[in-house]
Amino acid sequence: MTEVPGTNDAPMTERPPVVPSGQVPLEHRVLVLWRIRAAAVVGALSGACALVAGLTAPAPVAIATVAVVVLLAGGVAWWWTGLVWRSWRFEIGARALHLRHGVLTRRVSTIPYHRVQHIDLEAGPLERRLRLTTLVLRTASSSSDSTVPGIDADEADSVRARILSLVGTGDAT
Repeated sequence: MTEVPGTNDAPMTERPPVVPSGQVPLEHRVLVLWRIRAAAVVGALSGACALVAGLTAPAPVAIATVAVVVLLAGGVAWWWTGLVWRSWRFEIGARALHLRHGVLTRRVSTIPYHRVQHIDLEAGPLERRLRLTTLVLRTASSSSDSTVPGIDADEADSVRARILSLVGTGDAT
């Protein structure tokens, strides 16, 4: 059951997305996954910055430069992953899977079930640890293959089975 923001005693770190009826937001754990990946990129960036700064500048300047890069890059990564996570929606419709995502460029996709050739469930080590799975729909056209990140691992098989039950229905051309 979803709680209404501000009704419990625990402070909320992320506002839950406002969702039009029928559309499903991604699991909150996807945001955690994306932020962990972003932290790895920020760590690599700060390591490269530390190497360059250490070779070209005195120690105090190098330390200050690395600190500024880490704080700025980390803050931007934290903010951006939140925006991307809030923009994601999907809906398993009667005849098609509807996807909506994107921050700067909004992408709205509709994948008719009669075009789907097969459906994969994928999960890397970090996704498995967070109990997440990525749903991948493949069609004959490589431009219309679609992924839905962050399906709860316990629900992924039932989501896949639901879509598979709808595949083959509708008008094939």
